[in-house]
Amino acid sequence: MTVQKRSVPLDGMRAIAIIAIIFYHLMPHVLPGGYLAVNIFFILTGFFVTASVIKEYSEKGKLAYKSYLSRRFHKLFFPLLSMMIVVTAYITLFQRGLLLNLRPWILSSLGMFNNWWQISVGASYFEQFYVQSPFMHLWFLSIISQFYIIWPLVVLLLLALYKDKRIILYTAVLLSLFSALAMGMLYVPGEDASRVYYGTDTRLFSFMIGSALSVVWPLERLDEPVPKQIGRRLTLAGLLSYAVLGVMFSSMLDSQAFTYRGGMFLNSVMIGIAVVLTAHPANFISKILRFKPFQWIGRRSFLLYLWYYPVVSLYQAKVVDTSVDPGRHVLIQLVLILCLSEIGYQLFEKERRKIPFGPSWRLGDTFSKRKLSGSLGFTGHFPEKIFATGSVCLLLIALTGLVQAKSGENADVQELREQIAASQSKMEEINRDASARSRAINNIEGLEREVVLFAHDADITFIGDSVLLSVSDQLVTVFGRAVVEGAVSRQLYQTTEVIADLKKREQLHDTVVVFLGSNGTFTRTQMESFIEEIGTSKDLFFLTTNVPRIWKDSVNEQLELAESTHSNVHLLDWNAYSSGHGDWLLEDQVHPNPTGAQQLALFVAEQIYQELNDENGSN
Repeated sequence: MTVQKRSVPLDGMRAIAIIAIIFYHLMPHVLPGGYLAVNIFFILTGFFVTASVIKEYSEKGKLAYKSYLSRRFHKLFFPLLSMMIVVTAYITLFQRGLLLNLRPWILSSLGMFNNWWQISVGASYFEQFYVQSPFMHLWFLSIISQFYIIWPLVVLLLLALYKDKRIILYTAVLLSLFSALAMGMLYVPGEDASRVYYGTDTRLFSFMIGSALSVVWPLERLDEPVPKQIGRRLTLAGLLSYAVLGVMFSSMLDSQAFTYRGGMFLNSVMIGIAVVLTAHPANFISKILRFKPFQWIGRRSFLLYLWYYPVVSLYQAKVVDTSVDPGRHVLIQLVLILCLSEIGYQLFEKERRKIPFGPSWRLGDTFSKRKLSGSLGFTGHFPEKIFATGSVCLLLIALTGLVQAKSGENADVQELREQIAASQSKMEEINRDASARSRAINNIEGLEREVVLFAHDADITFIGDSVLLSVSDQLVTVFGRAVVEGAVSRQLYQTTEVIADLKKREQLHDTVVVFLGSNGTFTRTQMESFIEEIGTSKDLFFLTTNVPRIWKDSVNEQLELAESTHSNVHLLDWNAYSSGHGDWLLEDQVHPNPTGAQQLALFVAEQIYQELNDENGSN
């Protein structure tokens, strides 16, 4: 198959994409829309694959499909397989808890249907604290592989039937619209969006936008010289497109309905415009993205993608609390990602490497020699012996882990899910029928009688995330008239509709307690908007977060700032109160276990009683 010429500036664009993706996972509070950068890779894939097929068909009247697939999957498969062997060997030796359900993750990833397998088992891309597989990010490679297999055949069929490449443009535009419509229709507001995020059908529009662009503006056409005035206009348009993308990456949240009902499609359209403008040599942005650091990262973007999520997930599972000195933890993870990616790049993507004190060598040479000799023997030069020995050891350890891996549900995850599901069901019943509440005023161990009486009759609204849901049974036991409004993965800036609904139902009481911040931080503007929506006349209590993530200090600092600037805002310092009580928390060190839930409910009752009594001038 004809090799499509490389666009150096687009390698720079790949660098921007992988940096955004990595920081979305390392520091989601800094770049909450970084997940959108995946669309850059999808669009570039659609662009180059379609252009290559059209070019070869126009030159030869056919496509060497077998050769095409062989080259594509050779480039994907061996780096993928090596990463999975290394990671599996590591968790076999050091984090054996992650062996649970390992086999289907590996088989679905190597079989290139991981995205559909994750959909079938209800895996979530957005849950922060349930145990995640280090291979969760491989949904991306599955979608790309499916595109590699199917789309060239569609292009060939269209060209054979219509003899006009414009039919590809019309087909791509139509399919992109259908795909965007499917995403909007299948998305259910308030529910986890992983189905539409993972689906090949609902992500196809990005590939199709790239495919359409390859027909309208092939790279050869972009090389045509233009007057300086046009070049300045292209630069201005390019800067504008990147500014719009910057706003999207910093503000388009993965939980907003708009994201899935048109927002992601618009993001892909804007990326498509940026791709064409970036590739044009007259654009000053094109020159910027030729800068060597961008090129270095861009040419390693595939390996960086392969390694970033295993490093992040395994590191954060091993070092549970990254909230202490977060900059150091981020730096360590970045160094690990870069080193492992560079090793992979040297092994798999460099044409030939000169090893010090040895001959020129390439991994493919070693595989070829072993294949020809029919042996995994250890003859050859010293570097080859070291590599062969290490490879066999890692493979044996990984196979051992694969054999030992069991199926089932992590006990702590299952406990938390059942606890949350039961709480949600109970609260929905209570919110529908107030008579379901207990009216008896019983003594509660750990609370004085006056606090029990106060809490039982207090009209209080609780707004929060999964932490609130995990303790809501205990809260309702203490606060007999409580209204609890919680949702998994909720963040503070996602509560506008929640507050409006509570007001409509007349359930936003004069005392509001907020359990938010476990899933990410927020800005001062977002906090001010939240306080204004609740109402400055209401007593507003915020629970400080004890989440062992890099945004913990940022969340608690914003809460302290709100308390210092608003007389109606008070802090419930759960972070300090629970410090040193790891026995109150589940394995994730965020959600309280039954003992911790009871302690939290008692703590909240005591603190609110003291604060409100002090405001009223009583003891």
